[in-house]
Amino acid sequence: MKENELTETGFSEKGSRLVHELQIKKLQLHWLLQITKAINYDLPSQQLFEVYQVVLKDHLKVGKAVLFLKDASWHKTLEYGCEINIENDEPEKLFSPANLENRNSSMQLFKDFETIIPVYHNEKPLAFALVGDINSDQHNPKELIPFIHTITNIIVVAIENKRLTKESIQQAAMSRELELAAKMQAMLFPQHLPSNELFEMAATYLPHHQVGGDYYDYIQLNNEEAIVCMADISGKGISAALLMSNFQANLHALIKLRLSLTDLIAELNACVNKSAKGEKFITFFIAHINNKQQTIRYINAGHNPPLLMKNKKFTLLETGTTGLGMFETLPFINEGIISFPDNAILFCYTDGITDIEDPEGNLFGIDKIQDILINHGDVFTMSDLHMIFIDAFHKFKGPHGFPDDITMLSCKSIRA
Repeated sequence: MKENELTETGFSEKGSRLVHELQIKKLQLHWLLQITKAINYDLPSQQLFEVYQVVLKDHLKVGKAVLFLKDASWHKTLEYGCEINIENDEPEKLFSPANLENRNSSMQLFKDFETIIPVYHNEKPLAFALVGDINSDQHNPKELIPFIHTITNIIVVAIENKRLTKESIQQAAMSRELELAAKMQAMLFPQHLPSNELFEMAATYLPHHQVGGDYYDYIQLNNEEAIVCMADISGKGISAALLMSNFQANLHALIKLRLSLTDLIAELNACVNKSAKGEKFITFFIAHINNKQQTIRYINAGHNPPLLMKNKKFTLLETGTTGLGMFETLPFINEGIISFPDNAILFCYTDGITDIEDPEGNLFGIDKIQDILINHGDVFTMSDLHMIFIDAFHKFKGPHGFPDDITMLSCKSIRA
């Protein structure tokens, strides 16, 4: 063959190869556009996986493929042409960077597939794709593998972005719900507490989370009588806030009927059972203060016993019954009555105070509450007394956080 014929043949072969490569690039671009369209159409994740499988199996002639994806845990989202059983966190260990770099691993799994594609985000693995038996007549497997890597990354990252977007929307909705529940809970508390010729009062509420489960109230009955109460619901969050809101509404409605404390507690127990359906219960303390008679009638329904300090001596107000909602019918209800003379202090609280821990694990307990009341109760206003309590809580816990909501209410009987 002459030299010019050889040259023409070489150019012809080179041209054919370039045309072939161009056709392959066009096809790859077409498939890439199809995948991009599917993503832009916001198709469900399962449909994106189906598009991915069609491209691999039908167009690229990949004989077998497996895709492991991680959301809450690892699971297979795609598998054809083979069967692989890997449990729980196994993919992350099996396809570690060290194992992937060592392609001479003795593990059969590494020999059964031509490539293993890891997909990472912020150095955390999102997925592992295993691809093998590439039997395309049109493509060189070595040239095809980078393209498979590309579309795998695009699909996985798109699905991760969908998950993060959905999670972000859910978190935003939850945040709005919590904000609404917090506002609703704030409306349960009395806007003003009395400081007059009968009582001096103060209340403090420090939620552990955005929405807690504590509640206190003051209801003036007439010029001489008032109701003071405190409650703590099992559980936190929106459901607890809704139940407590329902509880407050029932309490205010029943108090207007001027029932005895015993009948009031029985009715409230029925209301809690109806609303909570046995899933939650409420500890509750209610005191009926009669300033003219200088007495407190009370029932303690499973709540932390309030302290009554008279002449620096304490009585625990424990008489009552079980928590509301624990039983369909309360097994017993007992009323307590105690004198409430001038300068006596009623201190109500939730277990968020007694359960505060210091760095050594010691509890704040009732003794420290009594110490503060003895040393400061006769000297300071109730509002200032609460500031002293809060300062003591912070000093006691050190770097630790508070274990629960903190709620306290103080009522001092003063001379008319």
